[in-house]
Order: sequence, then structure tokens, then C-alpha cells
Amino acid sequence: MVKINISIEGEDISEIVEELLNVGIGLVKSNRKEIREALKILADETLDVMMEHKTLERGAQLYKKINNEINWTYKRDKR
Repeated sequence: MVKINISIEGEDISEIVEELLNVGIGLVKSNRKEIREALKILADETLDVMMEHKTLERGAQLYKKINNEINWTYKRDKR
């Protein structure tokens, strides 16, 4: 089990945020392998979700709408 002690010191909120960012960056740098593995898992899950039929269908509908809008704008501006 991990025990975390947090103490907040600083004149204002910007100092506290800056220190939290420094700690976060340090954690990322020291755990690159683990973070990379977590990102790979998230990417795989994202691709699985995107490949679902309903999601693909919605993406295709969005593509058609965008394509129609581009064509309509092109024809309008060409005149």
C-alpha cells in the first residue's frame, strides 16, 4: 500500500500549480515505460470502439455531410 502525504506551501496558487506540474513532469519522466504501456492499451481500446458498426456508420454520415458542404461551397464560390 502506498501512503501519500501532501502539504501545501506557497504564497499564491501559481506557486502551488507550478510545483504540482514539476512533480507531475517528474513522475512522467521516471515512469515512461509504464505510461507508454498505458497509452498503448488506451489506443487499442479506442480503435476497438471506433471499429464498432454504429461508430463507423456515424463517421460515414459525418464524412458525407462534410463532403457535401465542401462541394456546395465550391460550386457557390465558382459562380
